[in-house]
Amino acid sequence: MTSCDMNGSSNSTPQILFVTSPIANKADTLNRYLTDVDGIIRLDTIQVGDTVTFRMLFWGFTNNLSVCNIIQSDTTATKLLFPAKISLDSIFLTSASDYANGKFVFKNKVQSLYFPFKYIAKKASNDAKISFYLSSDADFSNSTSYGNNSMSIVLKTTIRLPKPLSINKH
Repeated sequence: MTSCDMNGSSNSTPQILFVTSPIANKADTLNRYLTDVDGIIRLDTIQVGDTVTFRMLFWGFTNNLSVCNIIQSDTTATKLLFPAKISLDSIFLTSASDYANGKFVFKNKVQSLYFPFKYIAKKASNDAKISFYLSSDADFSNSTSYGNNSMSIVLKTTIRLPKPLSINKH
């Protein structure tokens, strides 16, 4: 027995991937850990003043990407720095996107995107999060395969105050 998709389409659930491990302050690699809650990943603890660099891949396989959201849970504890506006404008619809709030609406025919950004720890927090959401034009309504046209993950981290320097008295 064989089977094929007679309508000639190929649909896949889009993927959010870390191209490399996040790096803090251009030196320290941060580990990520799965949690017992589906879709939530824990990142190593960082300190106030740390800048974490993320290198992400948003991948639609053969489908076109539609929307990407990168939302921080607490704008007083963290700050996101995205690529320059001129670069973003070349990929995303400026009329529908809201870069300051992490909403990116793709122009037509973008199937994958390498997306670097920075995450700055501004104050201590036990529950800082970045929520990622990605959707594509995949359509599973007339398909026998299982999938979704969107994916989301949440990255949680703890932000601590820097440890005070100890002074050795001799």
